[in-house]
Amino acid sequence: QSIVTWLQKKAGPPAILLADVAAAEAFERENQLVVVGLFDEGTSRTAFETAARQVEDVMFAYSTVALVIAKFNTQVPALKMFFPHDEKVATFSGDVQSVADMERFVKSYRHPLVISFDGDTAPEIFGDGRPILLLFRDKDDKGKAAEEQFRTAAPGFGRKLLVSIAGSSEPMDQRLMDYVSVEPEELPTVRVLTNPMASMTKYRLQGGGDITEASVAEFVKDFEVGKLEPHMKSEQPPASQHGPVFVLVGSTFQKVVKDPAKDVLVEFYAPWCGHCKKLEPVYKEVAKKLESVGTIIVAKIDATANDVEGADIEGFPTIKLWRASNKDEPLDYDGDRDVDGFLTWLEDKVAHPFSRLEVARAEL
Repeated sequence: QSIVTWLQKKAGPPAILLADVAAAEAFERENQLVVVGLFDEGTSRTAFETAARQVEDVMFAYSTVALVIAKFNTQVPALKMFFPHDEKVATFSGDVQSVADMERFVKSYRHPLVISFDGDTAPEIFGDGRPILLLFRDKDDKGKAAEEQFRTAAPGFGRKLLVSIAGSSEPMDQRLMDYVSVEPEELPTVRVLTNPMASMTKYRLQGGGDITEASVAEFVKDFEVGKLEPHMKSEQPPASQHGPVFVLVGSTFQKVVKDPAKDVLVEFYAPWCGHCKKLEPVYKEVAKKLESVGTIIVAKIDATANDVEGADIEGFPTIKLWRASNKDEPLDYDGDRDVDGFLTWLEDKVAHPFSRLEVARAEL
């Protein structure tokens, strides 16, 4: 259906005119997801048509005809959306000159109230824009009970969040668990995710008891009023540092990296990453050469076992420099991945200057 809708909208106008009640009834009958804009003659439809172009899997129509407006039983200007799930119909009575508001309304109703996570829905879930409320559960008795309570709570959130349920047995489920830092022994468990496509922040429903409608509702309420602390996974800090590369974990990251006296270079790696393994001897040699420079720390962190707030990690290895002079805007390393490339790049970028000649002398 979404492919047919996309083709129809590409081939024709973004929104079609409903000239009479029969046309309106046929439009509803022939399309699964529809938005009808109801306007008087003096109201501009430019923003409405822009929104219609941007939401490609929903059919849009409009009317200024009194009998058609009467059929939909609403005051103009307004939008009526019809869909095959849950509430079946929703009304937008907000600002019809705001593309963002109308688009947000349509996107919040185009999916069921609770969406199952899988390979097909993942792009829609992560690209939706709303905070994501996720239940991870097995299909055992405890998981089924948690899902029932979770689904009961969902209507109370007024579609302000995208609500989804994930399992643990399929490869996509396991990839999601790794990405969100959920361990199998935690199930069933609930998370809220914000900005999942960028610098994701995660919040965890605390407490070891059963997941209930009340506990989920309170969790969401606390999230909405800003009472929750982000959930950050961390390994135990090493008892001592061995070797020239400083080993960071989630709980020590901020203290070390945000030290205003130091320029800190950090490699975010994954133990299974072939490129990381290839880089390891080079990175270690860079750290060794810079041991005599007291203002530079060369560090690494296992990004699969530790969470770091505010660091956008899109692949492995990711290497960033937190300059002593600007801790809020780390630089992405874009030099050559050999020893000379690292030293040349650092010499140019660090806040505290160092001399390659002095580094060479210190090695003698």
